[in-house]
Amino acid sequence: MVFLPHMVWLVATALSVVGCMRMARASARGHRIFCVALFVVVLVNEGAWFAYRHFAVGMPLAENLPLHLCDLSVFALLAGLATGWRPFAEWAYYPGVVGALLAVVFPAVSETGAIRAVAEVRYFVTHIALVGAGFYFTFGCGYYPPARAIVRVYLAIAAYAVAVTPLNMYLGTNYFFTISAPTEVAFIHAYPHWLFLAAVSAIFLVAFGLMHLPFARMASRNER
Repeated sequence: MVFLPHMVWLVATALSVVGCMRMARASARGHRIFCVALFVVVLVNEGAWFAYRHFAVGMPLAENLPLHLCDLSVFALLAGLATGWRPFAEWAYYPGVVGALLAVVFPAVSETGAIRAVAEVRYFVTHIALVGAGFYFTFGCGYYPPARAIVRVYLAIAAYAVAVTPLNMYLGTNYFFTISAPTEVAFIHAYPHWLFLAAVSAIFLVAFGLMHLPFARMASRNER
């Protein structure tokens, strides 16, 4: 049984985006408080879940490594909040938002039983934070990535997929789903895995382009 209806999480995602975009009106003190609060929530949420799975459940370390795309986005989120470095903001906005939004729309929560509710809350809290943070770093902080940021980020994702695949084959894992599609999304397995990879790659590239449209329009208006 799902702890909360999926629609509730989708609404929470939309509200987080609106709230993070409205941070553009916040004072410097408001930004500091927001960054510290978001940093602590995500760090504690992810750290506690890692510790629970490793020490309480006994999950092997090889299967509990933070090597999925959203794990990398969590690192970018935390590093971006701590440093304000623009490459982290670009990662948070493009793959961070797209990957987390796909995870929210097509949730892959595998835990069952009494821990299901805790697993679901942890899953959605982190992914909703990732979606909101991408909009915070851009619209909330006023940093509008150039078009070349799409190329940088997309090539970085492709390079990571290539790099993590041999590790998956060696460890018998499936980080970044380069070996097979998520088991929780059953309909995907009716198709060849290469088709899944091609579809996801195309979705990411198209989504990055669509997400850049507001910045392209702003640049066009400034030139006029």
